[in-house]
Amino acid sequence: MKGKLLTVMLLFMLCGGSCKPVEEPASSARSPFPSDSAKTKTYNIHKGFIEAERRFGTELFQNMSDKDGLTDNLLISPYSLQQVLMMTANGAEGETLKEIKAALYVSGLHNSAINESSFALVKRFGSLPKGDLLTANAVWSKLEAKPDFKQTIKQFFSGSVFKMDDNIQTAKNLINQWMAHQTKGHIDDIADHLSTEAVSLLVNAVYFQEKWALPFDQNVTAEEQFFLPDGSDKKLLMMKQTARFAYLENELFQAVKLPYEDQQLSFTLFLPKKTPASFMSLFTNQHIKAWDSAFQPKTVKLSMPRFTLKGQYNVKRALYEMGMKSVFSAADFSRMFTEGSGVSIDDVNHHTFIKVDESGTEAAAASSVEIVESAIAPDVTLTANRPFFFVITDEQTTSLLFLGFVANPNE
Repeated sequence: MKGKLLTVMLLFMLCGGSCKPVEEPASSARSPFPSDSAKTKTYNIHKGFIEAERRFGTELFQNMSDKDGLTDNLLISPYSLQQVLMMTANGAEGETLKEIKAALYVSGLHNSAINESSFALVKRFGSLPKGDLLTANAVWSKLEAKPDFKQTIKQFFSGSVFKMDDNIQTAKNLINQWMAHQTKGHIDDIADHLSTEAVSLLVNAVYFQEKWALPFDQNVTAEEQFFLPDGSDKKLLMMKQTARFAYLENELFQAVKLPYEDQQLSFTLFLPKKTPASFMSLFTNQHIKAWDSAFQPKTVKLSMPRFTLKGQYNVKRALYEMGMKSVFSAADFSRMFTEGSGVSIDDVNHHTFIKVDESGTEAAAASSVEIVESAIAPDVTLTANRPFFFVITDEQTTSLLFLGFVANPNE
């Protein structure tokens, strides 16, 4: 007899120019580097929890990449993936729980420390003074969820457990309506491919919109060549500015760190000097941490494309290669349901979207932050006119929110 299927789906939305602007009071110009006082606030996050997220995210990013030349765009949210798998782990037992925790690099952490850290991170992201970085979690189930599991989802993930309608189309409609609400109408089809055999669905959504601390001037954006992985080129609108940024250069790459208005959030662009594939092999948590400590303030003449990436990924194969094997066949989710056996994970899906333009990652008018004059003499020049990598980081907790590779910026 075919086992019952537990589907884990994820939505990550990094919202760009089509998002509704967040109304906020005008602010004065600020330095693009976080002040010491901004680093004093602490959260109850176990030090091993963030390290685990970073290791999991970078390894998964490498496993999901095109090993034969990196010809396609790639965008994942380690934070989002970690969150939905943490929720799933709270319903697991035995070998299934061990495998999930091992794949997430949290085998050495007690479940209480994991859940408390997850909750602290949700609180951290919900307290940002500018823009939006919001997380929503939910579980739909045809089987009766255990009270302890429901309480954990509510208490530590700020989520809810809903009854999944027996009618598959009705279930899809309700889930899509919930997701559309969480993403302000931008995503309304997350459940369209839900299997008729699914008995439960776990969902995490991350919705993000922010402005640059130092926005680009749209008046100087100009069309230039961008060189694609196959050697061909295309004309793209390239954003330009010369400003004081954190900068790093070595024999492998050039990198620049662009802060958002929330000073503790940053967008780091890595431009490989050799092939993207050779750089991908070095794109590990250990290297990123070492590089991050070596950035220095420089006046950078920066040119980078506007870009839009969309992705729908099945993460099942990558997670299997990272050690999650029994969860897809003979899983034990006895801590999740009061009855029902033979439940296993069917799919782990990850939907992503990002749009980057002159304002940042939202449809915003000109910012009140002062722009450094383009006429200033630069210390260095960085022209991202070929494939590049990027990382969006919470500098306060060092959580890796998003990892991306831009092979072909699509307008």
